Amino acid sequence: MAAKGRIEIQCPQCGNLQLEPELAQSTNCRKCGGYISLEKNSKSSVWRETSSLAVLGPQLEALKARVEVRCPACDNLQLEPPAVKSTYCRKCGGYIQLEKGWKPGESKDLQRPAPSVLRKLESLFGVQRTIVARCFECTGEREVPKHAASTLCPKCGAYIDLQDYKITGVYTRSIRTGGKLIVTEKCDLIANKVFCGSAEIGGPVRGQLTCSGEVWVRFKGKLSGSIKAKTVHIDKKCNAEFLHPVFAELVEIAGTISAQIVSTRTVAIRKTGRLIGSVSARGFTVDKGGYFLGDVSIGETH
Repeated sequence: MAAKGRIEIQCPQCGNLQLEPELAQSTNCRKCGGYISLEKNSKSSVWRETSSLAVLGPQLEALKARVEVRCPACDNLQLEPPAVKSTYCRKCGGYIQLEKGWKPGESKDLQRPAPSVLRKLESLFGVQRTIVARCFECTGEREVPKHAASTLCPKCGAYIDLQDYKITGVYTRSIRTGGKLIVTEKCDLIANKVFCGSAEIGGPVRGQLTCSGEVWVRFKGKLSGSIKAKTVHIDKKCNAEFLHPVFAELVEIAGTISAQIVSTRTVAIRKTGRLIGSVSARGFTVDKGGYFLGDVSIGETH
C-alpha cells in the first residue's frame, strides 16, 4: 500500500518505480541515479497515481526500445536510446564512446580501450577517481565521481551533500557533508553536531565532530570539541589539550597532545610525538624518540 500523500513515478531512463511526495517537482532515480523532472507537462518523467495503474502507452514503448550499454571503466550497465553515439556512465561519471559500427541488435558490451598514459599514471600513483558517499539517515552507500557535489541515498532516497566546507570566521550552523571540512586557524566553529567525510582542524572546534574518514589535527591550545573518526592524525605542528575523549580506529601521533584516547585498533606514537593521558586500544606502539606518560589498557574496547 502506497504511503498517503505520495505518488508513484517511473524513471524514463531505466523504468524503475519509486514513491515521491505529491508536491515534488524533480528528483533522482534511486536505481540508476538519473534526473527525473516531475512537472506535469514534462516528457522526461512518467507519472503514476498510487490509487490506480495508469496506462503508460508510447512512453513505456520508448523504455522497452532502450538498449543496455556497459561502461568500460567500471562495468556498470545502463539503458540508452538505440541511436545514441556517446554518453556518460551514471555510476562513475566516465565518458562512453560507442563504436561507429555498433547496432542495437549486436553485442551491447563495449571494448575496454587501452589505458591512456594519464590513466596509467593515475593507477601508478593511486589517484582516486571515485568516492563512496554514505547516507546520514541509514546505512546506504553509493559510489560517485570524486568531484560530485551531491547525490541521493540508493536505499532511503535521502539527500547527501558532498561539498567541501572551509571555515574562515565564526560559524554557528550544523554541518552534514560527505566532503572535506577545513577549520582554519583564525576561525571558531561553534556547532552542536558536525558530520563530514574528512577534516583538517587548525582552529577551535566546539561540539561533536564525527568523520567517516581521516581527521588531521594541527591545532594549538585547548580543544573543547569531541572527535570521533576512522583515523586521527596528530600533526607535528599540533600542541593541544583535548578536553573530551578521542574515539577512532587508528590514532597516529606526531605532535604533542594531552588526551584520553579510545581506539578500536592501534595508537601509534611517532618519534616526534608526545602523549600525556590515557590509552585504551587493541594495540599500542611508541617509536624510538616518542614520549608517553599515563595509563594504558590493551584489549577489547567498547
